[in-house]
Amino acid sequence: MQWRLIGQETCNAAMNMAIDEAICESVASEEQPPTVRFYKWKNNSVSLASNQNQDEVNLRLCKKNKIDVVRRITGGRAVYHDKRDFTYSVIAPITVFGNINNAYSEICSWIIDALAELGIKSELKNKNDIIINDKKISGNAAKLINNRIYLQHGTLVYDIDFEFMPKILNISEETVNKKITSVSQFRKISQNEVYETLKNNFIKNRNIQPEKLSGAELNNAKKLAETKYNSIKLPKNTVQKNKGACYVLSGN
Repeated sequence: MQWRLIGQETCNAAMNMAIDEAICESVASEEQPPTVRFYKWKNNSVSLASNQNQDEVNLRLCKKNKIDVVRRITGGRAVYHDKRDFTYSVIAPITVFGNINNAYSEICSWIIDALAELGIKSELKNKNDIIINDKKISGNAAKLINNRIYLQHGTLVYDIDFEFMPKILNISEETVNKKITSVSQFRKISQNEVYETLKNNFIKNRNIQPEKLSGAELNNAKKLAETKYNSIKLPKNTVQKNKGACYVLSGN
């Protein structure tokens, strides 16, 4: 099977989420093949789960410190995205993996293998959490769109911002110390080395070609960023739920 690789790029929060959705639409229409994408965040950001209560995040402090807040189309819990962290998305027909559990297991194994190559031993827990000594280093969320197209995106923590992460997610610094870890806490590795190792394990044994977003995808993403991802307000009649912080609580 032919795959496509969209190499690491940096965008604001709204555009990052809009690009993922635009790729889902192009893969669904078979205009583009299954796609692996890597991206970073222009500003430190928070992504809320699809139906999460926005008040679980300190929005006042986000605005004061120019931290972008966006709502994902996937479930899970609120994630703090540091500019130094790594984020990926994998978008493909669900038939590629068989089912959601298999998809989580396979894609998360690519992250675990990359960490092992960097000399960091990790394991999968609760279907979508990658942990080291009971501390989470990678959270992952997924959505099956129209029972056909599978989107999984997640983040790998490169370093922990002890000043802002606890305050933004309304948790204590003690909790962050107990529940969250990062690549830099185990080894001093450059961001570039981590990215290259991560990328190589995602593309290993796959017929995959590096490409850029198509013009149609880019235009669609810009529209989505302006019309859908420019607000964290929940759609009418959506049931709002308190979900908590991704790195503190396990699983979905």
